[in-house]
Amino acid sequence: MEKQFPDMQFVQVRSPTAIAAANMRALVLHAAHKLRLLNRNLRILQPLFNLQCISYLPGSYLRDIRPDVIFAHSHIPRLGHGCSTPLVAVEYFASERYMRMAGVLRCLPREIHAKRLATEHAQVILTTTPASKARFDQYVPEARGRVLQAPIYMPYLEPVTDDYAIQKAQEEQELQVLFVGGAARRKGLPQVLEALRMIEKPVRDRLKLKVVSNFQDGPVPGIERVAEVLSNVRASDMTELMQKAHIFVFPTQFDTYGRVIVEAMAGGCAIISSNTDPQDWMLGYGKAGIAVDTTSSEEIAEGLTLLAEDRNIRMNYALSAIRRFREVFYHRVVGMQYRNAFETAIKTVAAR
Repeated sequence: MEKQFPDMQFVQVRSPTAIAAANMRALVLHAAHKLRLLNRNLRILQPLFNLQCISYLPGSYLRDIRPDVIFAHSHIPRLGHGCSTPLVAVEYFASERYMRMAGVLRCLPREIHAKRLATEHAQVILTTTPASKARFDQYVPEARGRVLQAPIYMPYLEPVTDDYAIQKAQEEQELQVLFVGGAARRKGLPQVLEALRMIEKPVRDRLKLKVVSNFQDGPVPGIERVAEVLSNVRASDMTELMQKAHIFVFPTQFDTYGRVIVEAMAGGCAIISSNTDPQDWMLGYGKAGIAVDTTSSEEIAEGLTLLAEDRNIRMNYALSAIRRFREVFYHRVVGMQYRNAFETAIKTVAAR
């Protein structure tokens, strides 16, 4: 963001106590992923999602570095007495459907209390999707007017050109189908494999599935029949995979976002994903990709068949995805939204 706005400078908090508190949650969650606890049974570690690592930033520390605004992502600080530095906090409310499918809907009251406590001193609350913003208005009505929506900032992504996507769509003999998901079962790989089995053989033979996953939630039956399976892919290699893929299929059963969808948009893929929040919004409610019932392998099979058999439909979806990326998710657009949030917080404090 500093490259986009040369007059902005980000200064990381250097207090050892604050750093330890801020990293505690991330380290525990990372360890849980490594132990395959988190994706196997979200209920085990659900209390972690309700813990806001709130540390104390003393006034003397803030007076020394004199920031114009504090930007807090997940770790939201408490300010010392008399401090009036503007605070922009990033937070998210998952849907009740997500929490129900994760088996943690009973934790919603605690989640609401935690978000209220974490954001009560923020001049601006940034959240990633329109539905999350609506849930803030519903669950924390006192935050209305302070909540702004902006997608996740992804500065490493640049879109392919329209000409590149058009040329890719003209390829007919062999179509690269890409699936990416660390928790492959929850992200819908079993449904993708079943959908491929349903497709008529002449079409299926043209679809070459490539899977990128660490299989965090356990093995997937039938994976041995996939031609290529990759793990621990670097960001630069992921970009190349997206740009080479004709179709990106990601029928996630429940998810809070889906960065890989944005990456597929930038790569000029025709996309198949979930028709539930927030993936339906990410796809422009069907304009930038095919939104399917992810419990239905039949719908996934129909989508794959449609994209395989009609190059024009495949091309139009790819171009629509690139257009939506440029309009909604491109870092130049999102960066401006973040800057506006910082300026809004500063003006709010100055107006007091």
